[in-house]
Formats: sequence, C-alpha cells, structure tokens
Amino acid sequence: MYSDIKAAVMGSINMDIILSASRLPEVGENVLGSEYSYACGGKGANQAIGLSRLGAETRMIGKVADDVNGNKLLENLVNNNVDISGISKEGTSTGLAAILIDGEGRNRIIVYESANAEIVPEEAASFITDDIDMLLVQFETREDAVIKCVNTAKEKGIITVVDCGPAKNFALEKMQGITIITPNENETEALTGIFPVDEETALRASEILFGRCSPEYVVLKLGVRGCSVFDGKSIHFLPSYPTEVRDTTAAGDSFTAALALEYKRSGDIMKASDFANRAGSIAVSRVGAQNSMPTAQELLNVQKN
Repeated sequence: MYSDIKAAVMGSINMDIILSASRLPEVGENVLGSEYSYACGGKGANQAIGLSRLGAETRMIGKVADDVNGNKLLENLVNNNVDISGISKEGTSTGLAAILIDGEGRNRIIVYESANAEIVPEEAASFITDDIDMLLVQFETREDAVIKCVNTAKEKGIITVVDCGPAKNFALEKMQGITIITPNENETEALTGIFPVDEETALRASEILFGRCSPEYVVLKLGVRGCSVFDGKSIHFLPSYPTEVRDTTAAGDSFTAALALEYKRSGDIMKASDFANRAGSIAVSRVGAQNSMPTAQELLNVQKN
C-alpha cells in the first residue's frame, strides 16, 4: 500500500520502562504495582517503526550511546526493517522513558533525553537526501536540530510532518510553510494557550497554529473525540473509531505515521486523517509502544460503528 514511499524520521530513540498499577500514587503514598516491563520506544523510533509496519521504506535519524540499551534499540529497529544509517552511537547515555499506566489505560510519562539532546543539527540534516518523500519530526530532541531538519526538507521539496510531542512551547515561527502540524490536546495548549475542549476552541487554537508557522494543514489529535483538520479557511472534525482502551502510549505516534503516509499516497488530507484515526484506535487497544503499531491491512479492516 505504501511500499513506494521513502520516509525519514528525525527524532528520539529511548528505552521504555513500563510501570502498571490499578491507580497511580498520590504524593508520599506507596501503591502495589500490577506488572512492569521494558520496551523499545522514543517518539521518533515509534514513528519510524509505525511507518515501516505500514510498508514504507524508512530511515531513522537520531542518536544513542554505545551501551546495552542503545545496542538493543538499534537491533530492534533493524528487525523492524528500519534503515539505521542515520543514527549516531556517540551519545553519553541512551535516552530513557518511564511510563506509568493506571487501571484505565491512561499514561503519564517521564522522559530522560540523554543522547537525544546531543544530536548535531547539521549532521542530522545531512541524512535528508533528495530521494526522501517525507520527513517526520517531534519535539523530543534538540529544538535547533528539529528546525534545521525541517527547513532542509522544505528546501528539497519534501513533505514535512511535525508531531508536537511532548507538550512544550516551541519556535514554530522558524519553520514556516511546513506541510502538516499535528499536536494533541495538551500540546495544543502548550503552543497556543488554548485547550481544545470543543469545536470553537479547536478552531481558535488551529488559527493560532496556522498563524505561527503557515502550514498547509493543522490536524489536532483530540483523543476519544477523533481529530480536526484546518486548512486556513475552515475546520472539519472526524470521529474516532470506538475500541477498548488498554494503553494510550503510542496512539499519537501511530496516528502521525498513518496520517503522513496516506496523505503522501492520496493527497487527500481528510482521507489521511481518517486513516490516522483508524491507526490510533488500533494502537490504544494494545499494550506497549512499538508493538502496538498496526499494519496497512489492519487499517483497511477497521470499521466504524
């Protein structure tokens, strides 16, 4: 379905420690956990594997350390058919994320950037070659590296998709004319001061984002409500696909990967956003980050109620 698309992802590569409990503790309180595990993660690596699972030829650009976690993460990317030629092993330590999940599948995440914060902008941008069809970035790495890579891709006429996680203010004005910017609700609030609780606030937030970086489209990820699409003139809302929520950890990354690929394939932002909703619904029904990423056939099989 997407096998003729060549994608690049510049972003974070982390080892995740996943801690589950029926509820999360209050300050000063101890609770008994139900289970814990380790998993390969990082928003950048998650999206790279999401793209690869959907059939795209994918290159990962980032940095790890030459340590146990770093080597395991690289091995996992290779096993998922991701090109790791753009990854440096010269970091001081490999990135780590602690993911706390409550009994309702809601997560809280603490990220230790480590090597991800040591990416050299010019070095990363050198892997964005003319044969790349699209570039995906997130905010889990150095701001100047994100900006450099996005602007390099734009100069080459490459589709640029900016996932705004994790939530923080960011110099969007330095990335004018990107193709798609896609924050979730908390990220939208961090960038605009508006939490999109309804259609009116989603429109106001989208207008602010559009004014800050002049994208072709603003696609807000609205959780169980689905997503919205703003093209600078009007906003449209697409409902989510109902599913049992087990773990929301990689829902946004799965959403972004499907959004980017289907937009490149069809040129239809509404169809792409619908496919992204499908991908998110599959991801939240599974525990873990990268192992929750759907295949193209699974996207086609998802049906609305």
